[in-house]
Amino acid sequence: MTHATEISALEVDVYKTAARPLTFLFVPSELQPDCWPADLCALFRAPEKVLSITLTPDRTLAAQSATTVMEAIRARGYFLQLPPDPQIGRR
Repeated sequence: MTHATEISALEVDVYKTAARPLTFLFVPSELQPDCWPADLCALFRAPEKVLSITLTPDRTLAAQSATTVMEAIRARGYFLQLPPDPQIGRR
């Protein structure tokens, strides 16, 4: 298995959809929305590209480590960032 630490860089596009606020989809830049699997198309109706970025293992992201995102893309072809759980921090 290839680990993200072995991947020097990965070009990705980040999408959002009005149907799911605060949910973001990271996909390889070459994977355009018309080529997404059916389950992603159903989840991300009318996707809007918000960012194109080069991920490297040492890159800082807001919600996840770049390594986590890169490993998910390597394993599944995408990374789905869900909104934070509103129950966390209410204790």
